[in-house]
Amino acid sequence: MQTLLHDLRFSFRQLRKSPGFALTAVLTLALGIGVNTAVFSIMDAVVFRPLAVPDLSRVVTVTEQQNHGDYQQVALANYEDWARQTISFERLAVLSSGDLTLTGAGDAAHVQAAYASANFFDVMRVNPLMGRTFLDSETQPGKDNVAVLSYGFWKKHFGADPGVAGRKIELDGRAYTVAGVMPQTMQYPSTADLFLPLAPSPTQLENRIAHDYLVAGRLRAGVTAVQAQAEMRGIADRLAKAYPATNRDSSVKVEPLLDGINGDLTPLYFRLVLGATLFVLLVVCTNVANLQFARGIARRPELAMRTALGARRGRLLRQLLTENILLGLVGAAGGVLLAKLVVHVSIISMPDRVARYMAGWSNISLNGRALAFSLLLAVGAGIAAGFLPALESMRINLVDQLKAGSRSVTGSGRAHRLRNIFAVGQIALAVALVIGAALMCKGMWAMLNFAGVYSPKQSLTFNLYLPPARYAMVKKQADLYKASLEKLGALPGVTHAAITTSLPYGNDKWMDDFRIENRPVVPGKFQSAQRIAVSSDYFAAVHIPILSGRSFNSGDGLDTQRVAIISREFAERYFPGEDPIGHRISMGKSSANEEPWARVVGISGDANYSWVDRETLPAMYLSSAQAPPSEGATYIVSTDGNPLALAPDVRRALAALDPAVPLDAMQTYEQFLHEALTGLLNVSVWLGIDAFLALVLAAVGIFAVMANMVAERVREIGVRLTLGARREDILEMILGRAAVLTGAGVGLGIIMAAGLARMVANLLFGVRPGDPVVFVTTTVSIVIVALVASWAPARRAASVDPVESLRAE
Repeated sequence: MQTLLHDLRFSFRQLRKSPGFALTAVLTLALGIGVNTAVFSIMDAVVFRPLAVPDLSRVVTVTEQQNHGDYQQVALANYEDWARQTISFERLAVLSSGDLTLTGAGDAAHVQAAYASANFFDVMRVNPLMGRTFLDSETQPGKDNVAVLSYGFWKKHFGADPGVAGRKIELDGRAYTVAGVMPQTMQYPSTADLFLPLAPSPTQLENRIAHDYLVAGRLRAGVTAVQAQAEMRGIADRLAKAYPATNRDSSVKVEPLLDGINGDLTPLYFRLVLGATLFVLLVVCTNVANLQFARGIARRPELAMRTALGARRGRLLRQLLTENILLGLVGAAGGVLLAKLVVHVSIISMPDRVARYMAGWSNISLNGRALAFSLLLAVGAGIAAGFLPALESMRINLVDQLKAGSRSVTGSGRAHRLRNIFAVGQIALAVALVIGAALMCKGMWAMLNFAGVYSPKQSLTFNLYLPPARYAMVKKQADLYKASLEKLGALPGVTHAAITTSLPYGNDKWMDDFRIENRPVVPGKFQSAQRIAVSSDYFAAVHIPILSGRSFNSGDGLDTQRVAIISREFAERYFPGEDPIGHRISMGKSSANEEPWARVVGISGDANYSWVDRETLPAMYLSSAQAPPSEGATYIVSTDGNPLALAPDVRRALAALDPAVPLDAMQTYEQFLHEALTGLLNVSVWLGIDAFLALVLAAVGIFAVMANMVAERVREIGVRLTLGARREDILEMILGRAAVLTGAGVGLGIIMAAGLARMVANLLFGVRPGDPVVFVTTTVSIVIVALVASWAPARRAASVDPVESLRAE
C-alpha cells in the first residue's frame, strides 16, 4: 500500500506537469466511459433486471399451443388441472387483463386492470407498499370488490395520498375499496394501472375454449424450465385424451418470465447500441494510447535516468500503468456526471404512453451496478490505453539515450507501427459505425415516408373505450359508433371521420384464421389474415384506394348480409387468377367459434399494419356497423387545418353523447407514428451519436498521429529541404502517408460494416445491407474528414525552416 500511494502521488505530479495531455485524455475517457455507463444503466433496468423480483430466474410463464399453431394464452379449465397435477412449481398463478372506466373523480378516465388470482403476489414475492393484497375469499364472485393500485396510478390519480387504503373508487359503475398500493418496483404487467381479484364463475372454470389467461409460476428449487416443460407436456397429453374435442394436438411451453417481457427485439436493440458504444470506447482507448505513445517518447530520457539509477523495468511498468489507471478513474468521475445527464435526458424524452409498456423504465438510475461497471471500464480503459505505450516507452538503449540526453525524442519503428495500427483501427471503427447509423437512419426515414401516404400530419387520432356493463349489447355499441361519427363529421373543418381497430404501422395487428366457402382447408395447413373492423369512411381517411368493387356504405347494417373488403395481398394469395368478389369468407379459429359468412364486396390497396413484419400481410376488413368492436375503437379524424385544434370540439361532441365514455391518447397521427416507432428512433439516435463521436475521435486521432510524425521528422524534413526538395513534395509526402492510413482503415471498416449492416437489416425491413449509396457516400465523407485532419500537420511540415531544424544538431 505504501508503494501504491507513492505511485499515485508521483502520477499526480507527472500529470500536473502535462496539463494539456491530462485534460485531453481525461475528457476523452470521460466521453467514452460516460456514454457506456448510461447505456448500461438503461439496459440493466430494462433488459437485465426489469423486475425487482427475488429469484427472478425461477419465475416462468406457461403458454398453450393448439393444432401446431403459435403459442397463445391459456384456457382457465386447463390451468385448474395444471395447478392440481403439477409438482414442478411452488405455485401457479393466473391473471387476465381488461379495460375499465374510472368515474367519480373528474372526467371519465380509461384504466387498464390486471385480474389476478390471490397467489399471484406470492409468485412474484412482492409486498404492498401500503395496505394489503387480496384474500382468498375475495376471489369469489360477488366478493371481489377490492382493488390494489399500482404505484404510478396511485401517484397520478390520488396524489400519492398515504391514506388511500380504504377509499372507494368506481370502475365501470361498480364500487371498489382500495386495499393497498404496490411498490414502484412492481412493474408486471407493466401496463396494469391496478389489480383486481380474478373471480371466475363455475362456467368459466370449466371453459377449455377461451384462451384468455396468462399463467405465471415459480419453479421449485432445483427444477429447471426444461424439466417443468416436460412435466407440463405430459399433463397436456393426458388432458388431450380426456378432452379430445378441445385439447387435441395441444402442447405447453414453459419459458422464463424475463424472456416474455423482453421479447425478441428489445434485447437486440440494446445489445446493438451497447456494442456501438463499446466501439466508441475502443476508439477512445486508441486515441489515448496514441497520446501516450507521444508522451512516452518525450519521457525516454527520464526513464533512462531512472533505469541507470537502479529502477527495474517491472517497477517502471507498474508506475506507468498506475498513471493510466489514474487517468481512467478521473475520466470515470467525469463520465458518471455525463452518464447521469444522458440518463435523465433519455427518461424525460420517452413518451409516457410508451414507457408504461417497458417494465423497468421508471427504475433506471445510476445504481451500484452501473457505478461498478463504470469503475471496471475505467480500469480496463486505463490498462488497454497504456499497456503497449508503457512497454514501448521502456524499449530504450540506455547508453545511446543517456549519450543523446534530451535532444533525441524520435520514436522507434515499433512505436510508429503501433500508432499507425491504432489510427487505422480508429478509422475502421468510425467507418463501421457511420455506415451502420446511416443505414438505420435511412431505413427510419424510408419508413416514415411510407407512412406519409396516410397524411399523418392532417389527422387526429384517439382511442374510445366502451364500459362493458353499459355497452354489452351489440346494437348499443353500433348506435354509439354511428352517432359519434355523425357528430364528428359535422364539425367545422373535418373532411373524414372514421373508426378502426388498427392503424397502419400501429403494430397492433390481430391475426385470425378463416375459411372460404366451398373450399375445405387442407389438414395441417392454416390460412390466416389480419382482421380489422372499420367504418365506411376509413379508406378515404387514410388514403387506401378501393381497387375493385365497392367500399362499405350506409346500407351495411346489423340486419343485412355481412360484407367484407379484402386487401390486394389477400386476393393474390388466396384467389390467384380469379375474381374474389362475391365469394364468402368466415373468420374464426375453429368450427366452435366461427362467425357468420361475409361476402367479399371489394378489394383495397395494401397497407402495412406492423413495422416488425418484413412483408405485407393479407388483411380482411369488416364493417364496424355489422361487427362493432365490443371494447372500443381507434378514431381517425382528417382535417385541412391543424388537427390538434379540433381536440376540444371532439371532446365536447363525444361527451354530449355519453360523458362516462373515456377518451385516451388524443394526438396527431404523426405523433402516433413517432410513438409506435420510438424504439427504432432511439436506436437510430444512439447509433448516430456513437457514429458522430467515433468520427470526431478518429479525425483527432489521425491529426495526432500526423502531428507527432511531423514533430519527430523535423530534422529529416530540414535535410530534405536543404538538399533541394520542394515544399510541395513535403506536403505530398505527409498527405500520402495519411492517405495510406486512411485507405487501410476504410477498407477494414467496410468489412466490419458489412456485418453490422446485416444486423441493422434484421431490425428494419426497409434496410438493404449492401446499399451502395450509403457505403460510397460514407466512405468518401470519412476520407475527406481524415485528409482535412491531416492538412494542418502537412502544412506545418511544408513550412519547416531548414536552418532552425538543423541548428540543434
